[in-house]
Amino acid sequence: MGLFDFRDISKRKRDHGSVTIVCTPDQIKINEVHITFPTNYTTLKKILGEASRIEPIKQTKNNVYLWDDLGIYCSSADPEKMLMLLLVEDNRYGLGHQPLTNFTGNVLIDGETIEKSIGNVDMDRPYMIRSIIKEDKQVAIALGWNPGA
Repeated sequence: MGLFDFRDISKRKRDHGSVTIVCTPDQIKINEVHITFPTNYTTLKKILGEASRIEPIKQTKNNVYLWDDLGIYCSSADPEKMLMLLLVEDNRYGLGHQPLTNFTGNVLIDGETIEKSIGNVDMDRPYMIRSIIKEDKQVAIALGWNPGA
């Protein structure tokens, strides 16, 4: 007689491994899934899995959605209108809420690494992507809604 596992399979923690973000002039794909901003938590959950933590930000209506094992942060007052993801590459630099690990995934813009191609991105894309620099070091990447598009 074999062993049976009767636990609910939908509640198991999924291992999403590494995250790959590919940006072209017209679109963003996260792990090969097309995404637009604003997005919603249901869409992010399908791509990244359930957030490790969802925490309220004091004295605001916002919640922080954290994917601790991926190094990803999102703050939003409305889970149906999430404007931006923050890919935290160095969690020692100053967020009140931050993922427990750093983002180690890949970000490609027009087929090249972000370091080589971030200068080629301007406001004509349907999304924005920005490198956040502190003390001459890239500490995070902001990816999200482009209000100018």
